[in-house]
Amino acid sequence: MPTTFTLFKYPHGGRPLIGPVRRGVMYGGAALALLATVLAFPVGAVLWLVPVVARLSAARYLQIGPRYLLCGDTIVYFGNVQRMVLARSEGRLSLYGADKGKPLVIERSKFPTNARKPDKIAKNKDTKFEKVSARIIQGVLKAAPGTPLEEA
Repeated sequence: MPTTFTLFKYPHGGRPLIGPVRRGVMYGGAALALLATVLAFPVGAVLWLVPVVARLSAARYLQIGPRYLLCGDTIVYFGNVQRMVLARSEGRLSLYGADKGKPLVIERSKFPTNARKPDKIAKNKDTKFEKVSARIIQGVLKAAPGTPLEEA
């Protein structure tokens, strides 16, 4: 049975998640554009926009699984997390791994929202951050029960 991940839109700066349908549109569009460019240059050159737009419009996600967290190019195994720091006032969850390197930081301000009013934007971002951080903390504590959670 394949592992299912819960996806949350989160512009992390790494590579976007490109699924099989989007990948098919990109490759099919590139092949069609190449063929059209050879046969009819001006029209074919415009068709190159299809794979480019498909690639650039791919969303970035925070993927939370039962034992892993994927954030762009970063993979965090919940069992390897040594310490968690949750700063609710700053809207920041930091996960410190066993490698003693740079921590993975999840920030409330990065979560997108469709709201237009400032109070609703803040409320939606706060709700999403609380949901995501609770799920991550629950996953870490399930995989490594002795992991300390510090509230800052």
